[in-house]
Amino acid sequence: MKLRFNYFIIPLLVIITGSAASYFAESGIVWYNTLNLPEWTPSSSVIMTAWTVIFALCCVSILIVWNKYSREKHFGLIIGLFILNAIINVGWNILFFTNQQLALAFFQAILLTFNVILLVVLIWRFCPFAATCLLPYSIWVIFSTILTLNVWILN
Repeated sequence: MKLRFNYFIIPLLVIITGSAASYFAESGIVWYNTLNLPEWTPSSSVIMTAWTVIFALCCVSILIVWNKYSREKHFGLIIGLFILNAIINVGWNILFFTNQQLALAFFQAILLTFNVILLVVLIWRFCPFAATCLLPYSIWVIFSTILTLNVWILN
């Protein structure tokens, strides 16, 4: 196996994205704890575990696509969607936790859902395994979008 520079850069970028999202989530945690939440809201430990697994699986997916499928027709689009995904993901945390804009966060969550589903569809065509790595993310984002809507309604 040939060691490539992207084996370090891609995980680093994924860690930076997760850290930024976590930073903005922590910035609004006091406010978040005052919200009316649905009874089915997961605990913070469940949320943190889910995101840790999701970011690890995203990293695997990106590495596979980058290293084995860079000549695919939609490679540039897929990498662009991964970058956009990171921006939308961090942006959701800014909107929800830092700016306390529940309605905007809900619409941002919808964008994130479409982004992840589009990534799964595009990647599935040439690498079902890399796409499958994103399925937990898509399920979690759909769940989170519904949760965000319910938090917005309750508050």
